[in-house]
Amino acid sequence: MSSTDTLPSPPESCTTEAAKYNFPSSKNIPPTESIFESIIESSELPREKSQSLPPGAYVNPAFLDFETSEIFHKEWISLAHISQLPNPGDFVKVDVCGEPMLVTRGKDNQIKVLSRVCRHRGMDLMPNGYNYPDKGNERVILCPYHLWSYEMGGKLVGVPEMQEADGFDRTEVCLHEYRSEIWEGFIFATLSKEIAPLSEKYSGLRDQFIGKWNLAEAELVWDQHWDCEFNWKILLENFMEAYHHLGAHRKTLEPFLPAKGCWTEPYNENYSVMHLPLKENMKEEILASGDAGTTMKPFPGLAVEDYTEWWVYLGFPNFLIFNAPDRTYWYRLLPTGPETCSLTTTMLINPATKEEEGYDETYESEVAAAIAFHLEDMEVCDATQQGVRSTASKPGRLSHLEEPIWHFQKYLADRIKQYKAT
Repeated sequence: MSSTDTLPSPPESCTTEAAKYNFPSSKNIPPTESIFESIIESSELPREKSQSLPPGAYVNPAFLDFETSEIFHKEWISLAHISQLPNPGDFVKVDVCGEPMLVTRGKDNQIKVLSRVCRHRGMDLMPNGYNYPDKGNERVILCPYHLWSYEMGGKLVGVPEMQEADGFDRTEVCLHEYRSEIWEGFIFATLSKEIAPLSEKYSGLRDQFIGKWNLAEAELVWDQHWDCEFNWKILLENFMEAYHHLGAHRKTLEPFLPAKGCWTEPYNENYSVMHLPLKENMKEEILASGDAGTTMKPFPGLAVEDYTEWWVYLGFPNFLIFNAPDRTYWYRLLPTGPETCSLTTTMLINPATKEEEGYDETYESEVAAAIAFHLEDMEVCDATQQGVRSTASKPGRLSHLEEPIWHFQKYLADRIKQYKAT
């Protein structure tokens, strides 16, 4: 942007999109002790006796306050994939629990995660409600308030009418940069200065599982945003278990990824992994022919055995990956309130697929199929949120096919224990 003519129009009223973000307004109201105790007790049960979280964990504003300060503002959070920013000037706009962020590729080709807060009077440089896109390419970032401008690496480059500000030197001003790390092609950021490098936390996840896909070479070809009327953990738990294939996905996923036979790797304090084998006759055909039988080109380097199942990964707290031999679904999931969340679903593929004959038709078909099963998830998650609001709602017993939920409870309990110890 270089002139006022290119600035998005402000909203018609003072009520912006940001107004819907319903974060707890008080920082001195602790989460209810009963929710803490219930989660810790559930996490200590053996898997065979595991049960769901207490309803308060999905509706209590004070519990969201705990999650915001102790999880989303202290952990590594995935924001984008490098294929979304191939060129200098590219950006992806993200809000992480009240922190307005901008993932950018500067003219030096370096990827950074910057604050969107102007260093003049603190305005969000790309405020919700002003029709700024969630992604795009710009030469500079122009504040709509007083037209201060920043290059995409964060340096201040334009400051009209500041010549009488004694001692002001624009070369000393830069947008705040968050600590960030690129892992397997995904861009993460954290507000914490103490947390260990992400490469250490997810080393086992890379070395034993995800690494063979080489997702740093994949290309993100589809994304869709959803504003959801349910707590973020309801979607996370739904994502991580195959039990619901029997009901919610009985016509879409269950016919080829049957719930029965799915299994989960042993608990790891940093991540959870579930295996989703294809139905038996499909596995036998693949092993006999060596052909993945997929609609798109498989990722290079996979063994024939890798063609016989799909995988679901959760890197704590909210890095969600659904892997198939020929595509990967990545979810960017963030809370926007006690009973709402922001979800962006994406699909990454082997770039060589785009060179295949009939790719456009295949793409349209696969996106339609992805939207169909995502809508099935939206329906059950929305109905679950309605249910946990009820006074009749109580923790229920979990199936062995829901073991990753038990893993996530252990992660939550660890965060609660750390919080209580400080």
